[in-house]
Amino acid sequence: MFDPITEDDLHAYVDDQLDPTRRIEVEEYLAHNPEAAARVMADLKDRDALRLAFQTELPRPREPLLEAARRLERGLAWRETGLRLRRIAAVVALIGFGWFAHGQVGFGITDSEASPKPPAFVEDALHSHETGLLRARMVSQPEVEAYDSAEILAETGIKLPALPKEWQVRDAQVFPSRYGHSVELVIDASDLGRVSLFAAQTPAFDVIAPTLARFDKANAVYWQTGPLAYALTGSGSDKALEQAATRLSHKLQ
Repeated sequence: MFDPITEDDLHAYVDDQLDPTRRIEVEEYLAHNPEAAARVMADLKDRDALRLAFQTELPRPREPLLEAARRLERGLAWRETGLRLRRIAAVVALIGFGWFAHGQVGFGITDSEASPKPPAFVEDALHSHETGLLRARMVSQPEVEAYDSAEILAETGIKLPALPKEWQVRDAQVFPSRYGHSVELVIDASDLGRVSLFAAQTPAFDVIAPTLARFDKANAVYWQTGPLAYALTGSGSDKALEQAATRLSHKLQ
């Protein structure tokens, strides 16, 4: 049983001031508190934007602006007003560095390149989906319908959401993934048809709301809760797939 997580702990987490044990405790707290996790992630992104701006070797803005930004980064508390001011500082720094450099020398970033790309685990989910469909076609590879979510959690650290009662699991497999263990469930999901639910460990704590990614043969809706990532993959309609993934993500809270 660890000490309750305070705002000071969250602020220290953002500033990399916690020892490894306390960081793990904070991440466990954030994994079960999505609203707090979302605020921490916004603060981390603002911090990283400022650090990136100060590390670049592009022409620097005037020293008073730099000093003001440094004071903001050092002194603002992790509160709503502080978050707003830090975001303003990040925007000022990025405008001063990024857009000036883009206009002078050009970064060569197109709209398509600037668009967010799915995380690496989504590619793993797509491959697992294709492997599940392949196993279903092979007589020599019998499907395993029974699985124990509590045992999977104990052995792999991966929490699976409760599935709708009308969904029927056709195959359940534990696979290695690039960052540890992963779990793949092949499911007959009523109107969605046959889908795959992929769950895996990730190296970085994050909070990602259900997001659609389109591929040639199937689409996936992925999300992340703390250190665990999920993807629901299938060939049904985008809207139905997104709605199903959103329901599953809520069952993890």
